[in-house]
Formats: sequence, structure tokens, C-alpha cells
Amino acid sequence: MKKFWKITAFVTAACATVAFAGCSGCSSCNKNNKNLTVTNSNWYAGTSYKGIQPSFIVGENSDYTPEVIEYKVEHVDATAVNGTYSAEYKDGKYKTEFYAMKYDWNNNPVYPQNKTETLYCYKTEFSISVQFKLKRTGETTELFNDSMTSVSYFRAAGKNLQPVYSRQEIVSASPANYQVSSLDQTYKKVNVNYDNYYSYDCGEVTTVTQENGGEKVTGKPYSFNQVKNSLFDNSSLYIAIRSMKLTTSTSARFDLYSAAQGGVSSYTVSGQDTSMNEIELKGISDEMAKNGLFTPAEGVNTVPAIAVNVNYAGGSLYGTTQTIWYAAVQNDNNNTARATMLKMTIPLSYNLGALNFTLKTIENTLWHK
Repeated sequence: MKKFWKITAFVTAACATVAFAGCSGCSSCNKNNKNLTVTNSNWYAGTSYKGIQPSFIVGENSDYTPEVIEYKVEHVDATAVNGTYSAEYKDGKYKTEFYAMKYDWNNNPVYPQNKTETLYCYKTEFSISVQFKLKRTGETTELFNDSMTSVSYFRAAGKNLQPVYSRQEIVSASPANYQVSSLDQTYKKVNVNYDNYYSYDCGEVTTVTQENGGEKVTGKPYSFNQVKNSLFDNSSLYIAIRSMKLTTSTSARFDLYSAAQGGVSSYTVSGQDTSMNEIELKGISDEMAKNGLFTPAEGVNTVPAIAVNVNYAGGSLYGTTQTIWYAAVQNDNNNTARATMLKMTIPLSYNLGALNFTLKTIENTLWHK
């Protein structure tokens, strides 16, 4: 499962980096012993607001509006230098939905509490088709239809986006090896669901796993007592990065819980002076402008963007560098572009190229809230 995680961290984050475990009075989250990173509400006009806006909460009032964005997904094979087989990805789609809701802790089957809490909810839907080809013989596999969905519940920026619950549903034919001698060695089929239940004080998490539609297996509680950095759930990764103060000099280290990886690993986020393709950025900017998230001005025809790299902090064992572009926060009190995620590039394992996720359509926005 760890090899599979190399490819899927970007979607099961929900799709790998930064969920900063905050403290709401829990002894296991002693701030004096942790390297915590400040999280801001960069999706609001005023980024310093630490709570959750009522207009962002389902059922609170008639002004409620979620953020819904669709991204096109394209396979880039310029870096696909694997000598024994290739992978062709096509018809990719990625959709995100972000809002807030009331969470009844009585419905938590592992850590029930007689409490109701307002939490953020972040959902992702990813689908793509893939076919593998053995270079020596020219043989190809059937066309596999991969799909991955995730949902995550987490607390407000003032509580460091502390994770409460997440679920990942993964159906995938994942690249299995670097060098292969037969077609069946090129991929491994995976069909697995994970439900991750965090304790109220975020001192531990329990994962319930279901493989191939079989019996659900409840794992042992995983303690965070030894976690020294801020903690996030893999499925809230991109919202967590979005909450950071991103510049070309940004440098942060955090811990990420991933059920697919089997525990907690450390990652880094670093700012980059990496520009997007101008034509691509212009198309994104036009869509942003159409939805009130960007106003072109003299000499400024595209959304100012900030790039960050996400890396495994323990070496090169778990995948390669991901690059993500966000709209820059230029005014903390009039944050028009809402730090919207504009694009991400995810290198595939085993030198099979990369996947580009590029903002295509903004279906709904919370910009005016």
C-alpha cells in the first residue's frame, strides 16, 4: 500500500501537506512542545478572521454558498523516461467543494461525545482513465477507470484546522514497479476505503479499512503523543497549505496522517520562484475575473500567483516533489482572490511522467462573503 500512496497522496489529501493540529485544551497537544505553524482564513476577504463565517455554514442562512471548483487533468509525458513500460492517462477530472457544517459527535462510532460542533468540510472527486504499455512487445492492458473521492472535517483556522474525521474511497490501477518484464507487472489494482476517526482532543486516530468491498476492519488507535510538528489529515492537505502565509521564502515543516501510508510522516512546504505558463495563467485569470475573484488593471492582466513545493522530509522514499500554485494574498483585509488553488503538478512514480491539475471552471464561490 505504501507504493500506491506515492501516486495517490494528492487526491486522498482531500489529494501529498499541511493540517496543523491545533489545541482546544488537550494535554496531548501541548503547544510548548510542538512546532506549530500559524493558519489563517485565507479563503475569506479578511484573512485574520479565526472562526467560521455563518454564511459559509450549510443551513445557517439564505446567503449560504459553498466554494465549488473543477480542474482539468492532463498527463505530461515529457519526463516519462521509464525504459520498460509507459502509462497513458486521459479524460481526467478533479473537483473540489469547500463549506462548513454542524457535526454531531454523538454520531462518531469510535469517540462519541455529547457535543455538536461547527466544522469545515472539504470534498474532492477525482477520475481518470489509464492504460499501460509494455515497451518490449507493444502489448497494452485494458483501459482502467480510476476514481478517488475524499471528505474531511476539520476545525477553524483559530484552532489550526485540527482534524476531526476523514474518508477516502480509492479504486485504482496503480503503477507497481520501476522495471518490469511482463505486462501484469506494470500495475496493481486497488479497491479500498478508509474512515479515519480522531478523538475529540486530537490525541489519537482510529482507522476503519474496507478492501475490495469486504469486511470492515477497525485498526488499533494510533497515538499522536510523539508527534513534534503540526498535524494534518492527508485529505485536508490543500486547504491547510492554502491557510499559510505563502511567499517565495516560505519554509514550513509539518506532520501528515495518511491511512494509506499507515501512519504519520513529516513533510516540508517551501516557496518557489516558479512562474506558470502565461497562456495558461491568462485562461485561469479570465475565469477568476468572471467570478469576481480578480480585477485586471493597467499592467496587471493575470492573477498574481505563488508556487510552493511539497516534499517528504525523510528523503526520497515516498514519491517526488509536487508543485502547487495559489493566488497570492496581497491584502489581508481585502483578499479578493481568496488564495484560490490555481494549479498543481504531481510527478508520477517510476518515471511515468506527471499529472497537471489546472483550474477550469469555478462553479460556485464564497468570494462575496
